[in-house]
Amino acid sequence: MATLRVISVTGGKGGVGKSHLVANLGVLAAKRGLRCVVIDADAGLASVHVLFGLEPSSHVGHVLGGASLDEALLQTPQGLAILPAASGERALTFLGEREQVLMRDVWDALAEQFDVILIDCPPGLHRDALVAAASAERVVLVAMPEPTSLADAATLAQTLHAELAVRAVDVVVNGTRSEKQGQLAFGRLQGLASALPAPRLSYLGSLPDDQNVRRATALAQPLVTLTPSSPAARAVERIAVELFDKEPRPFEHVGGPVIGMERRLRETAAP
Repeated sequence: MATLRVISVTGGKGGVGKSHLVANLGVLAAKRGLRCVVIDADAGLASVHVLFGLEPSSHVGHVLGGASLDEALLQTPQGLAILPAASGERALTFLGEREQVLMRDVWDALAEQFDVILIDCPPGLHRDALVAAASAERVVLVAMPEPTSLADAATLAQTLHAELAVRAVDVVVNGTRSEKQGQLAFGRLQGLASALPAPRLSYLGSLPDDQNVRRATALAQPLVTLTPSSPAARAVERIAVELFDKEPRPFEHVGGPVIGMERRLRETAAP
């Protein structure tokens, strides 16, 4: 069994490309032979399954109501599984304490079945969004190079640090004209975040503005499957190398319960 990797993908606001990145990373994880599940944690606007042209018959809300987890999991032709959110169901947008505990149990059950868990987080600063992001050992923050998006991302990073003690965040800049623009945008983000205590920010890479992304979305196919040699697909592959092919970073999360801690402790104790 491979070492468990739990990665959340978050953003200051919607529309920054979180779900696109999550879906394609999931395909690349499965292509590597890793058992991968994508958790769509955005109950307000569930969209991961749409990128695969799938229509769920049940979702996490049914699981919280007592339905089987295995029945709720969508299996994609690319070899990864999806736990769909309940799009537009207000009761699941802001979970009560009991529902939050039940959700954690569902996510921990997934940690026993899969090698990679990717969480597509709700955008913004509400509590459920912050908890979803901080439930991973590795937090990936997606931002656009525009000033407003960078400001939102800086605020989110500061809030994750202040409220959930997240120490490290990886940054992906999406929709760039060049790699240099991505690096410059990351530098501006660092400057904005440094106004208040914030996690350590690391540049994970950029995703170019590529018409193939829009084409893949329109065709409901993952970009890395439809046009694997396109600029954006190659950029996602470079990010996948960092996340899946290299040794996991030393575990330093102190912001609360992380998904799969029991399994992680067993792995650490194994000879």
